[in-house]
Amino acid sequence: MLRPKRTKIVATIGPASRHPRIIEQLIRAGVDVFRLNAAHCDHATLRADTQAIRAVAKELGAGVGVLVDLEGPKIRVGALRDAEPIFLPRGEPLVIVCEAGYVGRKAEDGQPIRIGTRYLRLAHDVRPGERVLLDDGMIELKVNRVDGREIHARVVHGGLLKQHKGINLPSTKVSTAPLSEKDRSDLDVALECGADFVAISFVRKAEDVRRLKAIIKARGADARVIAKIERPEAVDAIDSILAEADAIMVARGDMGVELGPEAVPAVQKQLIRKAIEARKPVITATQMLESMITNPRPTRAEASDVANAIYDGTSAVMLSAETASGKYPVRSVRIMARIVRRTEVDLFAEWEFTRRRKRGEKVSGVTLATVRASAWAALMAEAKLIAVYTESGSTAQLLAGERTATQVYAFTPSARTVQRLALAWGVTAVKLSRVQSVRAMVNEGEEILLEQHLVHRGDRYVIVVGTSRRPGLANIMKIRTVESDEEPAARGE
Repeated sequence: MLRPKRTKIVATIGPASRHPRIIEQLIRAGVDVFRLNAAHCDHATLRADTQAIRAVAKELGAGVGVLVDLEGPKIRVGALRDAEPIFLPRGEPLVIVCEAGYVGRKAEDGQPIRIGTRYLRLAHDVRPGERVLLDDGMIELKVNRVDGREIHARVVHGGLLKQHKGINLPSTKVSTAPLSEKDRSDLDVALECGADFVAISFVRKAEDVRRLKAIIKARGADARVIAKIERPEAVDAIDSILAEADAIMVARGDMGVELGPEAVPAVQKQLIRKAIEARKPVITATQMLESMITNPRPTRAEASDVANAIYDGTSAVMLSAETASGKYPVRSVRIMARIVRRTEVDLFAEWEFTRRRKRGEKVSGVTLATVRASAWAALMAEAKLIAVYTESGSTAQLLAGERTATQVYAFTPSARTVQRLALAWGVTAVKLSRVQSVRAMVNEGEEILLEQHLVHRGDRYVIVVGTSRRPGLANIMKIRTVESDEEPAARGE
């Protein structure tokens, strides 16, 4: 199933999409990576969803990836009495009680509204004058004073508050641990299931990523780590985070709450640009086709939003509730794929990818020269495609960083590498039959290209070969002309 779509699609699995028949339709519609949201899954569901995805992908011969998104230390409002929402009027006093199991209640007997939180260090972290946002920023409080475990605040923007809604602290340096106990437990299951990617939420600094990678390594696993960028500290530390993470996600939900919606477009462009310079995949996420949760068509603004991320050079665009719980999961993917393909028609006129240069790269000079030369050679020789032969996938990922106008096909004997390259921009990964000599791999690769009618007699294409001695090291680049439409092995090569 060779689909030359440069920008990849990530779709979230949920009640609307976890049936194998729907998973099959989603893959056929264009999904490259399935996201499992650990915040909404128990361990049995994580296992069952992963098994279903792997089984369907194997049947279709599709190299789709599996991404487990850890919930992270999300700070939430506690339970409310009788689970009834509380209306918070503007100007009213309110007390946040940092006590496990505290049940919130309405104002009564001259006492102010009181709500609880399971994050017990909140009273330690906040300072008078700081803002506290509830329910994705719909409600705003201002801290007046802190008295022991109680935070006394006043309602600035009111609204109806339901229990367990999120708490955001845009001007506060929180002291939460990067991984909760639930995250560690979910991580164990994700690694047991062979997840290709693990996303860490509410990253603040590079050390958060290093800790997660150390845990994964200690478990004897090799899942790639995606750092979700949503807090102001993470935006400020993006260079060091990119140096540690295998990929980043522009998580625009909490980012919009923490930074304000007016800051999101500029920050999105900055993060995508930084990721491209670092040659790391970047996923643009949250509310991309939000209206399709209930409607069969997206708004024009949503279509433009997806296209804008593609013009910026994002590696992937992501669907959340649209595919997890929406009424039109498959249609959402089909429409997103149509937007991707239509936008990519004009992509290279809008942005001359091959003229972009990266700064401060920590890769071998030989590798960078070989990868960059292959992109230029393909352009100048009017090559049909670039064929990369790789074991780890590192060479293909480096080539993805070139954002070349030429389609890239990565041939590898590793099924794991095929799944990991599901996030690589412009790369279509193909599984070879077995580990073999370079000549045999190139012959088998050309046979596949001929069978799929991707090259024909007289066509030129560029070959890049990595080395197994050191992942990410490429030392062979060649321009090849197809001599006939027969498989190369038949010609005695």
